[in-house]
Amino acid sequence: MSPSPNGKICTVIRECAPGDFERAVLESRRDSDLLEFRLDYLDPSQLTPQRMQRWVALAGVPVIGTLRRKPFGGRFEGGAIQQLEMLGRIRGAGFSFLDIEVETLEAVGPTRLEEIRDGSWRLIGSYHNFRDTPSDLQAVFRRILAVNADVVKVATLAADFADNFRLLELVSQGRRQGLPVIAVAMGELGVYSRLVAPSRGALLTYATTRAGRETAPGQFTSRDLKCVYRLNSIDSRTLFYGVIGHPIGHSLSPQVHNHAFRQLGLNCRYLPLPTPDLEAFAPHLQRFGGLSVTLPHKVPVLRYVDERHPSVAACGAANTLVRREDGLWAYNTDLDGVRHALRGCLDGSPARAVLLGAGGAARSAAAVLRGAGWRVTVLARNRSRAEALAGDFGFEADSLDRSGRYSGDLLINATPVGMSPAIHDSPVAGEETRYGTVFDMVYNPLETRLLREAGKRARVVSGLEMFVGQAARQCFLWTGREAPLQGMREVVLKRMMNDE
Repeated sequence: MSPSPNGKICTVIRECAPGDFERAVLESRRDSDLLEFRLDYLDPSQLTPQRMQRWVALAGVPVIGTLRRKPFGGRFEGGAIQQLEMLGRIRGAGFSFLDIEVETLEAVGPTRLEEIRDGSWRLIGSYHNFRDTPSDLQAVFRRILAVNADVVKVATLAADFADNFRLLELVSQGRRQGLPVIAVAMGELGVYSRLVAPSRGALLTYATTRAGRETAPGQFTSRDLKCVYRLNSIDSRTLFYGVIGHPIGHSLSPQVHNHAFRQLGLNCRYLPLPTPDLEAFAPHLQRFGGLSVTLPHKVPVLRYVDERHPSVAACGAANTLVRREDGLWAYNTDLDGVRHALRGCLDGSPARAVLLGAGGAARSAAAVLRGAGWRVTVLARNRSRAEALAGDFGFEADSLDRSGRYSGDLLINATPVGMSPAIHDSPVAGEETRYGTVFDMVYNPLETRLLREAGKRARVVSGLEMFVGQAARQCFLWTGREAPLQGMREVVLKRMMNDE
């Protein structure tokens, strides 16, 4: 039995106890086009033909059987002959594929392999390299062809973003030769291949049942592949966007922007693109319709753009790239995010504000407040940095430890203090604040300690409003369409509630 033409998401079941294994099969089949049973996670005594047959029937989708040996990233401690004998015991269980590493196939030879072939399953000849991506992938490809595999699988650790495209070329090569290929760039630099390869002709992409249960670095959950990235409807015409920075594992931007694209009916996807080395990634910037830029690349990325919007000069950094016919443009939509968060507050007469922090986020707030004609005092732990920022905008400055002396119409926290996991911290004593409005740019958690304490006597504004506002502006710059702002806000709220 082969996967359906649109079958792409293969969820890996890797539980160690039979009861947990069976439960994972039942829970995973709704979001999966295939399942892979990692039999090496079970005790060999538990691998009975009857049990395997029942689990395969429960799956309701094609199943790959894998008994990975320990030297090649698995847990099975036997040798090649023992591995083949064990697979032979369950060959009639109804598996659609058996995945056997090329090293085993080379060691046992074709005669021993034919002893367990019964015509009911196809052979995936697999190569795994958890150290790097070899320079000669063609040699790997030829090794797998030489063992007469029905499907070629190559999974290597991406050491560079370019490794994604080297592996995708194997998929194209397989299509030209009429041979199914699975190509995976593992690790944080390889997430592009996991999301894009099926649309280029790869047989499938692997997923985990839930975060923390990955069998290889970089796997997404099957739920996210299906619902957030809509992997099975990505095609050769899909336009890609994404977020670059490091680390970005906490980012909610993929959920927000993919929701917006879906609501707008656009064939676009937004990908997480961990980027520890911006210089290495720079040659690929033009592959995307646009990008969000986060720390630590907001300033360095300006070396690679063709034009800068005035918002970049106002903030001293970029958080958005837009590909246009005349080149790559840099913007900073944090200004729009601040304006959105403070809508209503800024509509009246200019008043008095205190701004905590002297980094990039504080600079965005400062630009908005200066444009609205407000009088501002900048407070930071490093007074010299506070004075430098204040000097650029014509504001006053002081040390953060003197915050108790100040009051006003608006307090803005532009520091990361209070952000998860340090949720019990606060940049100032919230119960002592004397302001009409308190705005905390931190949005995780939704209610910081500062907002919780200040809310007893002031109007409070969560950083969620800024996050959604700046994301909506990014969406407009990329697509020319007004973003579904309320829906984007609801996506963030739902995701954060689930994480809690």
